[in-house]
Amino acid sequence: MYIARSDWQHGVAVWWYAGVVSDEEWEETFAHRRELCARSPGLRFRPSVLLVTGTEPMPNALRRRQLCEVQDHPHYNPYIACVNRDPRQPGITTALRWVRGRPNWDESTFLTIEQGIAWLEEKRGTRLPALRLMTANIRRLVAAQSQSPA
Repeated sequence: MYIARSDWQHGVAVWWYAGVVSDEEWEETFAHRRELCARSPGLRFRPSVLLVTGTEPMPNALRRRQLCEVQDHPHYNPYIACVNRDPRQPGITTALRWVRGRPNWDESTFLTIEQGIAWLEEKRGTRLPALRLMTANIRRLVAAQSQSPA
C-alpha cells in the first residue's frame, strides 16, 4: 500500500509505504516525485518530504532504475526524512548512497516519525504544522485499515 499527501503551498509531502506496493502504486510514487520536480522551482523554499517505509519488500531492479531516473532530475532537491521501521533499511540506504554518489537532495534516516519531522523542521528553520497534520491523518488511516477485516 502507498499513501501520499502533499501541500505544495507549504512545500510539504508525506509518502507512506505499508505492505506490498502494487504496480499502480509504484506509478503513483513516480508521478508524485515528478510533481515535486515540477513544483520545486516555484517554491520559496526547498520541499520537505516525510518518507515512511516498513518491512515491505525492496522494489525490483526495474522500479529501482525508474526511481533513480526520476530522482536524477535537477529539480529533485527536497529534504527527505526517511523513517524506516525495518532495522535493516538504514544500512541499505547507506550502501546505496555509496554506490550512487552525492544526490541533489538532502536525506537522513530515522527510526521514528517524530525524529524525522523534527529534522525536517530544523532543516527548514520553522515548524511544519501542515506536515504534522497530514502525517497524523495518514497514521489514522493506516491504523484503521490494519484493523479492518481482509
